[in-house]
Amino acid sequence: MKVLFLTIALSLFSILQALESSPSEEQFEGTYIVKAIVADSEFHGKKKPKEMSPLTITRLNNGDLEAKFTINKNGTCKEIKKILEKTNKPGLFSKDKGKRQVLIEKMAVRDHWILLCEGELLGRHIRIAKLVGPDGEENPQAFEEYKKFVSLKGFNEAKINIPTQAEACTPEHA
Repeated sequence: MKVLFLTIALSLFSILQALESSPSEEQFEGTYIVKAIVADSEFHGKKKPKEMSPLTITRLNNGDLEAKFTINKNGTCKEIKKILEKTNKPGLFSKDKGKRQVLIEKMAVRDHWILLCEGELLGRHIRIAKLVGPDGEENPQAFEEYKKFVSLKGFNEAKINIPTQAEACTPEHA
């Protein structure tokens, strides 16, 4: 019985130590597909993204993250690049000099994340929650977890949008 207790205690200790030494946002890096998006603002409702290119996340040396994606507007490709500045809270980043916050939350489903963005845009307070994953394949378990998350955060599930996946374009300046 003592051996069993010791084995369980050591297993729990090593799991907790591993969680402390590698916070969830450290694993959030690579190329992701936006699988679902919801906003609580009518501003976003008027401009629902019909197509979204892959989102590329790169971890910078100082712990900040660089987020990049491309848009094709009126036949012109434009690269959007944002720096997410690390805060003292695990999983929480700020951008645009603290005007907006981005919470990055690991899901129970492998390689799936929820990005909760809050802040001011054109003088209005907005909140947007995105479900991202490593590929365009549907994952019902991830989508159910996402729906529960957005419901708990006060979003209207009926406003969840599933964007079409667009290929990344190449900007002219590249």
